[in-house]
This record gives sequence, structure tokens and C-alpha cells, in this order.
Amino acid sequence: MIFTTAAKTALVGFALAAGIGGAIAQGYPSKPIKIVVPASPSTSLDALTRAVAQDLSPRLGQGVIVENLPGAGGNIASVNVAKAAPDGYTLLLQISSFVVNPSLYKNIPYDPIRQFQPVILAAWSPPILVVNRSIEGVNSVKDLVALSKSRPGRLNYASPGYGTPQHLSMELFKRMSGADFTHVPFKSPPEMVTAVLAGDVTAMFASPTVAIAQSRAGKLKMMAVTSEQRWPQALDVPTMAEAGFPEFKLNIWFGFLAPAGIPGEIVRKLNSEFSTVLKIAAVKDLLAKQGLEATTSTPEQFAAVIRTDLAYWAKAIKDTGISIDR
Repeated sequence: MIFTTAAKTALVGFALAAGIGGAIAQGYPSKPIKIVVPASPSTSLDALTRAVAQDLSPRLGQGVIVENLPGAGGNIASVNVAKAAPDGYTLLLQISSFVVNPSLYKNIPYDPIRQFQPVILAAWSPPILVVNRSIEGVNSVKDLVALSKSRPGRLNYASPGYGTPQHLSMELFKRMSGADFTHVPFKSPPEMVTAVLAGDVTAMFASPTVAIAQSRAGKLKMMAVTSEQRWPQALDVPTMAEAGFPEFKLNIWFGFLAPAGIPGEIVRKLNSEFSTVLKIAAVKDLLAKQGLEATTSTPEQFAAVIRTDLAYWAKAIKDTGISIDR
């Protein structure tokens, strides 16, 4: 095979780059790694990160530090990592609001595609539609929709604020089902749950942990799970498709990202180590207690999820008319 001078130059450059990348990966990490979390301590995001960090640290031979930077729907944490050096020493754990915010906020302070390198999709969790158990005659999602239509403007639903997964989930459900609910935003998830438990609010989309625990306590009734398959910890709860609303499918994902420009060899090394840790039984069990199901992916698969969800939420938010600061 004959190569032109330009092709030879390109091949030499490629070989050198590959060699440099391999050398970088072999020496990585040489100092502690920081994972930024867009949530406060003792939350599901924080628990996920610390569970993974505990087993990741000995595998990498360096400390893995968790830094909590809550606020602005996760934007503060995202901007912090986007500006970090792309050397593999600053990572980000994000939830799927990462791809929702660009459609919610007028001037989003980060670009989810250009400023980040996906590392691995780590876990997912489907919201579960629940109602206060004292509501009579509601034994299915269709019953709930019918009740809301028969009492226009009288039934309400809770969320921990505008633009949260719980808010977006219900607005999407209203659009697809024609249900009539009034939004009642609270300052935090605990306040939201308390209101529904007290019967002050009719319904909400809750995390699997809350929904299952309060259902077993006899206080809430689980209507349906938003995932395509039934949730392993609540196999008696139908999916939205089984409940009569096949178009309503929604999963909240959790994944690790790095600043754009990080060497590919380091991305592959991190992906491999994260994958190993996420398959450890103790880690999977700990995540399950937080209402999360551990998973793994390649960086390319995670990137595809991000691109798909960006388009999905752009359309969904436009259709529902939801806005934060437009």
C-alpha cells in the first residue's frame, strides 16, 4: 500500500497522539479525583456518588473526593465542572435534568454537548404515580384521570418546585391523558411528601423509595410506574403502558461526565473502573435502597442517551409550555 506524504504525516501524528494518550492513561491518576454532585448530602445523588467513590478509590489507588454543589437545578455544579481542566481529576455526577435545563432556562450557562464528555450511565430510577390512600374509588390510573375530569380545578398535585422531575412528569402526564390537576409547588421533597400523606394534596410522582415505603405503611396507593418494564421492587405495580397510557415513558437517569477535551484513554479507563464498581453486589444493593437500579454503558451509549433526551425534552417542554425564566 502506498501512502502520500500528507498521509504519512497524518499517520505519524496519529501514532504519536496514541502513544501520548497511552502514556497519560498509564500515569493516571497521580493525585486525588474530585466528583462534583449537584445535590446536598444525604440525597440519592450524594449516596450514589459516595457508594461508588468508596470502591473506586482503592481500584484507582487515589482518594476520590465528593464535593456537594447544589442549586439552580444542577446548573451550578455543571458550570463548575465545565470550567475545570480536562485532565480526569474533576468529574460530575448529573441527573437527567442536565438535558432538561437547556429547554427550561433562557440562558443556560453550559452546553451539555460541547462542554462535556460522557463517561458512563450509572443508574436509573422511574417516578411512580401515587395518591393518598383515603381517596375513594381510585384503583387505577384511568380512575384517577376520570376523577380529575369530573372535578375540574379541584384536584391538585405536589412537586418540590418548578422544573423538577416531579413537576415535568405530571405536566407530561396531564398533556397525554387530559387529566385536570392544579400544580402545588413545595420547597423540598420532604414537604411535598408530607402534604400528600396528610391529604392536603391529591397526587404526586414520587421516587420508588418513598412510594414503596409509604404504600407498605398504608398511607399511599401506587398507581403506575413510568418505566417500560415493571420496577423490580414493586412488581405488583403496572407500568403506564399497562395502565392504558403507552406513550408515557419516563426514566430519570444518573451518570458521570468529565469536561470536554479529556484524553480518550482516560475516559476509557474511568469507564472500565466505574463499570466494575457498579457491578459489585454491595454497591447495587446500596443503590437499590435509594430507589436506584445500577447500570453501565459505554461513553458512546451515554452520549446517545444525552442527545436523544435533549431532543425529547425540547419538544415536551415546548408542547407543555413550561418555562422557568423565559
